[in-house]
Amino acid sequence: MSDDPNLEDDLPVDESVMDDDALAGAEDAPAIDTHAILAEAQMERMHRQAYWHGTDKQLFAFLFANCLFFAGTLVAWMRSAPGDPAGDPSTYVTGMHTIRGAFIFALSIYGFWTGVFNIWCGQMKVWPYLLNAILALWVGIAGFAHTIGGDEWKKAKDYLESLESKSFQDDILVPLSTVAPGYWLLSFGGLIVVWVIIKGLMHGSAAAKGGAADEGAGKSSRRRR
Repeated sequence: MSDDPNLEDDLPVDESVMDDDALAGAEDAPAIDTHAILAEAQMERMHRQAYWHGTDKQLFAFLFANCLFFAGTLVAWMRSAPGDPAGDPSTYVTGMHTIRGAFIFALSIYGFWTGVFNIWCGQMKVWPYLLNAILALWVGIAGFAHTIGGDEWKKAKDYLESLESKSFQDDILVPLSTVAPGYWLLSFGGLIVVWVIIKGLMHGSAAAKGGAADEGAGKSSRRRR
């Protein structure tokens, strides 16, 4: 045998030995369990369906309420009353002119990102919507309480009295139109979030009681046996 390593390339190669080595390596490689992969994919699909079946309505309700919060900070929170031709432009104030409105606006932007990650990751984080609902109801209900019976409300009533013809619809809508649209949107969005959370808690409590009852029935049946 020559000591020259370059001569080894010219030596004949036993292909049968190489084939045996390849077969041995293939036998040592772990086999792919297609049944396990399909079962895992099926479980993932069932988990995703169960998640959507239980939370899709809640997620879209939160997103709709978040849209109301976002729009509620951009529209008027204070404006002139109907029938007041000399409306002072300084009375037109939006939520972006206030501290609470700025916080609601910032939380609404974060709420959109939270909604996307809730859907993508299959989770349910509600604290941005709950915090925004508290701020929105604080602003909205206070706006209703301040407007109803206030100066704008009285001006709207006087405007109705000055009309020659009016309907029952005018008697209701004209005074309510003195409430700024921002208060309407914020109040409505806050009520949606509170209602969805209360409904979810009631559903969870009922499910827990049903599970406890089924467990108790199973234990009693086992004792009888």
